Amino acid sequence: MHTDRSRKKRIKYFIFFLIVLNIVIPLLIVGLQGNTQSNVNENYYYEKTPKTHSFSKGDYEPILDTEKQGLGDINITDLIFDEPGITSSNGMSPSYKEDLSSEALNVSYNEKKTQFIKTNKKAQVDNRNENITDYRKITVLLNESIDVAYNASGQNLEGYVLYAPKLTPFLVVQLWIENDTYTLRKVNEEYYSIVTYDSINFLKYTYRDNFSDNALNFTLHIIWEYNLTINSWRLTQYEVDDLLIEEENQVLSPEFKYEFNIIGSKFNGSQNNIINANTLKVNLTVNFPDKTLLMNHKIQINSENFGSSILNADKSLSWLVLANNSKFLIDFTVSFIIGFVEPVDETWGIDRLVEEKDIRERIYFPQIISGPNHIFVKYVNILEDTIGFAQVDSKTSLFGRSISYVEVNVTELEEDIKNSLIFNENATKRQGIKITLPYLIKGEVCPFTFKYETDKDLRVIITDNIRMPIVGLDVVVFYYGEKYGTYISKEVNQPIGPTITDQNGEILVENVPNGNYTIKIYDPITEELILEAEVSAFTDVNYVLTPIVHFPLIVLIFSISSLSIFGIGYKIFKKQKKNTSK
Repeated sequence: MHTDRSRKKRIKYFIFFLIVLNIVIPLLIVGLQGNTQSNVNENYYYEKTPKTHSFSKGDYEPILDTEKQGLGDINITDLIFDEPGITSSNGMSPSYKEDLSSEALNVSYNEKKTQFIKTNKKAQVDNRNENITDYRKITVLLNESIDVAYNASGQNLEGYVLYAPKLTPFLVVQLWIENDTYTLRKVNEEYYSIVTYDSINFLKYTYRDNFSDNALNFTLHIIWEYNLTINSWRLTQYEVDDLLIEEENQVLSPEFKYEFNIIGSKFNGSQNNIINANTLKVNLTVNFPDKTLLMNHKIQINSENFGSSILNADKSLSWLVLANNSKFLIDFTVSFIIGFVEPVDETWGIDRLVEEKDIRERIYFPQIISGPNHIFVKYVNILEDTIGFAQVDSKTSLFGRSISYVEVNVTELEEDIKNSLIFNENATKRQGIKITLPYLIKGEVCPFTFKYETDKDLRVIITDNIRMPIVGLDVVVFYYGEKYGTYISKEVNQPIGPTITDQNGEILVENVPNGNYTIKIYDPITEELILEAEVSAFTDVNYVLTPIVHFPLIVLIFSISSLSIFGIGYKIFKKQKKNTSK
C-alpha cells in the first residue's frame, strides 16, 4: 500500500515536471530568439576595425589660380606699307628748315619703301607655362630706306638730317649707310641719336661727321622695331544648359568664342596726332591653343563671314588684313571627356558624417580625362537627386572656385523600383539640385564639397512569406553599392554596426541621406544570405517580403511537448489500469 502511494506520488511529480518543462522550454527558445545577436559572427560582413581616410588640401594642387584661358600666339609673316615718313616739324630750328626749303638738303622715301624683315616677338598668352610672360603686342623688325642729297658749296648747312617713319612708335636698332663711293657700312651710334619735336621722335643723323665732301648723295637704311597691339584678346565659352553629366565618363563639346582686334598706329600726315594705320596691311597667322583638337570653325573678320575656308591644314589661321583695328571672331567647339575619381554614384566620391548625427558632407572629385591642355571648361552641370535644395547647408571648393546650384524637380520612375520587393510601387516625386561644377582644366582634380542635413529615416519591416514580421534577422545596409555608415567611399568605409530586426520585424536607421538603399538579410545562425532587396528613404515604411516559410516555432514546440505528455500519460494510465486489474 505504501509502495502504491509512493509510486503515485512519483507519477504526479513527473507529470508536474513535464508540464513545467512544456512551459519553460518555449519561453527559453523565445528568449534565445530575441537575443541571437550575441551569437552573430559580425566579421562575415563587417570589418572589425574599419579603415579611415583623411582628406586635405595638401593632397591636391591647382594648375590655375585664376580663370585664365590659354590664347596661343599671333604672328606676322609679312607687312605692306608705302607711306613716306616725316622730315620736318614746327619745333625744328629755322636753319634746318632753311636747308630743306632751299633744297640744299633733300630727303626722299626710297623706292624700296618699308620692308618687313621678321617678327621679333609674337603675341602670346600661355596659362600653363610660368616661364612665358603674357605679351599682347607683336614686335616686328622693319627696314625703311631714305635717299639723302646735300650740297654745302656756298651754303652753311646744319650738317644733319632728321627723319621719322610714319608708323609709330619706332625704336631704332641699327643704322646703315651706302652710296656710289662708299660701300654699305654700319653707322656707329655716336653719329646718330633720337630727338623729339612736337611729340614726334626723329632719327637725327649727323652726316658732316662722316663726309668731307661739299656735295654728296647717300642712302640711309634704318632698321627699327614697330609694335602692333592685340586688343580685346580673349577666349570665352558660350554658356548653355545642355552640358549635363549623365554618365560616369561623359563626352561634352562646348562652343568657344576666340576674338581679338589688331591695331597699328601711324601719324596723321605731317600732323602730330596719331591714328589707326588704315593703309597698313599685315599677313597674320593665328595659332589657337590646342589647335589640333578644335572643330567646327566659323571665322568672321570685320563682320565678313569666311566659314572655315581660310583655315590652314594645321588648324592655324592666316590672312592678309588691314591693321586698322581689324576685328577677328572665331567660333569653334572642343570635345572634353569629364569624369570623377572613384565615384560611388557616378559623381560623388565620399559621403561622411561631420556634425551631430544629421550633418554630412558629400565630396566630389571631378577631372578632365581627355581634352585640350590650355582650355578650361565651365558651365558643366550634374543632377544631384539625393540632396534637396532646403537640405544644403554650405558649399566649398578646395581651390576657391565658384560653385552654384539651383532647385530642380526629380522624378523617380516606377520602372526603377518595379522589380524590388517594396510594397509601395508608386513613382516618387521629389526635389533635387542641379550643381554647376567649378571650372576644370586637364591635369588636375578639383575637389568640392556640399555640406547638407539629413532629415530622412530608413524604416524597413521584414516579413515571412505570409507577411508576418520576423524577429532576430541580421540586416546589412548598402548605399549605392557601398556599406552605409558614417563614412562612405569606394576604397574605405566606416559602416554602421549590425542591424537586427526587433519584435515587429523592423529595423530603423535614423538620419540617412536621401535615395535608394540595398539591404542584405542574413540568417543569424547559418550566416547565409536570405534575400537582397531595394528600399528607399523616400518611403515612410518599406515592407520586404522574404521567402521564409511561415511555421511558428512556439506552436511546434507546444505541440510536440503536449503530444509527449499525452503519450507518457497514456502509458502510465494503461500501466496503472493493468496493475489495478491484477
